[in-house]
Amino acid sequence: MSIKLFRGFMRDHLSFTLVYFLSHILVSVYCNFFISSNIQLMYLLSIYFYVFIIFMCFRLIKYVSTHREIQRLSENIEIEEKGYSYEQQAVIQLIHRIHHSYQDQIYEVKAQADNTHKFISQWIHNLKTPLSVIDLILQNYKMNPTGHALALQHIEEEKDKILSMLNQMLKFFRLEYFTRDYNPEPINLLESLRSLINSKRNQYIYNNVYPVIECEDERIMVMTDSKWNTAMLDQIISNAIKYSDSGEAAKSIHFRIEQCGDKVVLSVRDEGIGIEPVDLQRVFQPFFTGKNGRTHHQATGIGLYVCSEIARKLGHRLTITSEVNQGTEVQISYLSKMKDNVR
Repeated sequence: MSIKLFRGFMRDHLSFTLVYFLSHILVSVYCNFFISSNIQLMYLLSIYFYVFIIFMCFRLIKYVSTHREIQRLSENIEIEEKGYSYEQQAVIQLIHRIHHSYQDQIYEVKAQADNTHKFISQWIHNLKTPLSVIDLILQNYKMNPTGHALALQHIEEEKDKILSMLNQMLKFFRLEYFTRDYNPEPINLLESLRSLINSKRNQYIYNNVYPVIECEDERIMVMTDSKWNTAMLDQIISNAIKYSDSGEAAKSIHFRIEQCGDKVVLSVRDEGIGIEPVDLQRVFQPFFTGKNGRTHHQATGIGLYVCSEIARKLGHRLTITSEVNQGTEVQISYLSKMKDNVR
């Protein structure tokens, strides 16, 4: 036991000590009128003193033991069952709960930091690929200056890849502050889908892929966040266009909106290369590209992971089915919100 701990014990029991001795002094003064012998009076005071010393020793043992248990909490050691007072048990249990609560928060922050570090490292690694391609294009152009049109086309393609990767990572980092940027509201899903499809008109034409929309009721409303929902659909549609692999014959991407009870299901089905069955269970894992990632080098493995996180935070159900060389279908299930006054 340290001197500092003993001083703390005496300070905490100072008021008790003063009250104890003051009460006995008053009793002794009172007894002085009835006890004529000084020896008897000293004997009485000695008894008081010894009882006080024994009691204080017992309190000191409890005090030191409690202090040690509190120190053990900082070393992540479980509390031992001992004969503590009710007050001491309440304090130790409170500290124990606070300790474990902060430990859980620390572990969560560390896990999130490790996950973010892994994402950044992998993202930087992926970003080096288009930059290396641009470097090779520039070197080839220096050797053959006449092919500037083709070089510019290739550089623009790599620029689009870099821009896509940057947008994906921005979405990923914004997910950490989702609750600050979340505004659920009823939106017309068909109008939102049409607006997004129109914004990708050039991509459809360039890839020889065309959208087909099926919706029986144009008044269907869904509860979601417009901005986050658009970000999710944008990634899903971009994947459908990218992996349609039209070749010579034009292909279609089919959009179907259906009312299913209190749910609205949006289906996005392409006619592309599909996904291997062994890869289908892992498509929502971060940075997983699978077999298609080896044939389509622009794949980063971030897009579908971000989509799954957005859907989870929005409370939507996101599923994916696919057959090799037949196409892929992504379904998003929304909570419906009917609006009779929509025209």
